[in-house]
Amino acid sequence: MDSRENLKFYLFAFITVFIFFWNFWYNDVWIPNESFYAEAVREMFESKNFLDIYYNYEPRFNKPPLTYWVIALSSLIFGLNEFAIRLPIVLMAVGSLFLTYKIGELLYGRYVGIFSFFVMAFSFQFVINSRYASPEVPLLFFFTLTLYLFLKGYKKKNLLYIFLSYVSLGLTVLTKGYPYFFVLGGIVGFYLLIESNFNLKEFFKKLIDIKIYIGVPISLVIGLSWIVYMSLKFGDTFWSVYNEETVKRAFGEESRISDLFFYLIVILWGFLPYSLAFYYSFVDSFKRLLKDFSFIFSWIFVMFVVFTVAKGKIPTYFIQAHPALSVLVGYYLVNHNPSGFKKVLWGASFVIPTVVITVLNGYMVSTFNLDYFYYFIILSPFIFLLRYRDYKLIPFLSTMITFFILTVSLLVKVEKYRPYKEIGEIINYNVPDRSVPLIIQNRFFHNMPFYAKRKVLRDYSEGQIVQYWQSHNYMVALVEENTLNKINGKVLWSGYLYPNSESRFAIFLKNVAKAEKGDYSGFVKMYLIYTTR
Repeated sequence: MDSRENLKFYLFAFITVFIFFWNFWYNDVWIPNESFYAEAVREMFESKNFLDIYYNYEPRFNKPPLTYWVIALSSLIFGLNEFAIRLPIVLMAVGSLFLTYKIGELLYGRYVGIFSFFVMAFSFQFVINSRYASPEVPLLFFFTLTLYLFLKGYKKKNLLYIFLSYVSLGLTVLTKGYPYFFVLGGIVGFYLLIESNFNLKEFFKKLIDIKIYIGVPISLVIGLSWIVYMSLKFGDTFWSVYNEETVKRAFGEESRISDLFFYLIVILWGFLPYSLAFYYSFVDSFKRLLKDFSFIFSWIFVMFVVFTVAKGKIPTYFIQAHPALSVLVGYYLVNHNPSGFKKVLWGASFVIPTVVITVLNGYMVSTFNLDYFYYFIILSPFIFLLRYRDYKLIPFLSTMITFFILTVSLLVKVEKYRPYKEIGEIINYNVPDRSVPLIIQNRFFHNMPFYAKRKVLRDYSEGQIVQYWQSHNYMVALVEENTLNKINGKVLWSGYLYPNSESRFAIFLKNVAKAEKGDYSGFVKMYLIYTTR
């Protein structure tokens, strides 16, 4: 790369990292997913118990503890706040980008690694999950780290990296569960089988060379340590919940023909803006996948087969394949120069997503009445195209602008419809006794245990609330207007709250856009009341 190319790379890398870190602490804890991790960590500090996981003062057996622990470590350093809760997630997201770069560099050279970095950086599903605390990004980080360490150890014949990959495999299992032992084992095993030209004798020799008889026990000791502890302490109670998250999710649902296409569709929108480029690259390279892309092919193929066969279908499962998708596209961006009709298809795989995303950016700016200068910057990918005649980066620029708008302006605007921290502060100021629970009528806001710093009694009916008021000296509750009129209490706060899951973010934004125009039909009017006898 010459100095001009280096400057372009460092500029884009700086802007990318800037967008990842900008305002990541600004929003209140998102509901429901992030709330589980924020509140569980708060209760860890409250109880001084970092092994048993509790949410809303009830055991939470659903996921292994590593994500909770990294958040707890960050909170120990920076305090228990949104910054500390999300910092490890953002750092691991950037770390995953770096590992993608390193894998691309190791396999095909530095230039491919750089393009792989940018392809991965704003892939839709990945970057959305990097904005809040959940196990998806930590899983991606340790998953990718395991494969990078293995690949480097295997290529360089360095056993230190091989052993470190076993340690990372254990940490991957400690992040999301024992099924990932089989997923990662399948990827590595299939790759070694390809490397052995499907000769079983040579394959088993390679397994011995990577010291599988030592490494697997290391991984199992690390990965299964918490499961063994929980099993010994809670027995069948633990396993009934944990298996619901693993075995039953994998095998407990009916199969449908449409399941065969589920992750093909997930890639189409989840790996935007380079999903069309990936499909083009995969089809074009199909005849030489085993020869030139054996590691990448093993990664994609095993994940696709495993999660297609599994009955439970969740889009976020495929984020762990994004580094492999990115390296394949990165290779093609550097090395592919088609002609004729293939050139048209190749160019269209960049232009079509850019046009679609630019239209959506314009719609977002218009709908939420954002600053007019955004109308200029959303056209900058096409200005870049005219200036440099380089269409390969315009999808990256278009989605970079999307998330720039999101982080700088849109997430700031929507926060006025999320007054959870304000409500929590009012509760703790007026009712400092944390033995008094918060009651919520007809629903549950998952982040209120975190902000109210107390037990939350969820889904109480009007009759249950009135009965509780009549039988207790103190009561603090979020109620609807019909209940407010039946209880003699002090109104501490009133306003609109979103009653559904914010994880369906597009629907949430749609209701915010309506509220901006005075239509609060997507929200519910709630009153925070406090009563004493």
